[in-house]
Amino acid sequence: MSAVWRVRSMLTPARRSRLRQVTDPLVGPLGSVRGAGVADAVALTFDDGPGPETAAILDVLGRHGASATFFVLVEHAEARPALVRRIVAEGHDIALHGLDHQRLTALPTAAVSAHIAEGRRRLERCTGDRIRYFRPPYGSQSLRTFGAARRHGLDVVVWTADAEDWIDHAPAQIAELALDRIEAGGVLLLHDGFESDPAAPLPEPTFDRAEALDRILTGLAGRSLAAVSVSRLLAAGRPHRTAWFRP
Repeated sequence: MSAVWRVRSMLTPARRSRLRQVTDPLVGPLGSVRGAGVADAVALTFDDGPGPETAAILDVLGRHGASATFFVLVEHAEARPALVRRIVAEGHDIALHGLDHQRLTALPTAAVSAHIAEGRRRLERCTGDRIRYFRPPYGSQSLRTFGAARRHGLDVVVWTADAEDWIDHAPAQIAELALDRIEAGGVLLLHDGFESDPAAPLPEPTFDRAEALDRILTGLAGRSLAAVSVSRLLAAGRPHRTAWFRP
């Protein structure tokens, strides 16, 4: 474990938050995107898809007039090309999550670079568009993996809030967690697929992701917060960056 990770593990969440308030303005080019200076919107992001529930999620987004960024796994995108085309056609972002769900911090530097380069190339072939954003699987990132993503022209996007939707909570509980944790200008982590961590395997959730999303979007509207893609959030305000490094 690196010195950065050792220090991080010793801090409580509240102390980590206070530390970020001091360090984030200083990180400059070493910072991963964690939001933007926007008072009336949040970014919705979905990881690990496209999956069996992605179409229903798109239906909900359409009904609410919301947009989102889908951090996809290339192996899933290539298996569902029509769904990828629908995501793009309906005005959402497609971004890279990986060729598969390997933890990049465990790979040699050359393998990390090849993984990201091949993932971007194949995903751009699926979408016909340039891929701009990357989120590492599990949020695991080192200076090596961050540098590889940047060398391949990708901006790393992390998150400020999650809804623990990798656990089989009821949709109402997922929505409550999301709404309690997200703030204006932040990035909400959700999932439209499921990839269990081999180091700590979990059963696949069975709750209705579309219902949970509908509740989240209704709650955000009640707070006068628009749900938008990462690209739209960053177009509306100055990016907020953080030094995000974890094993």
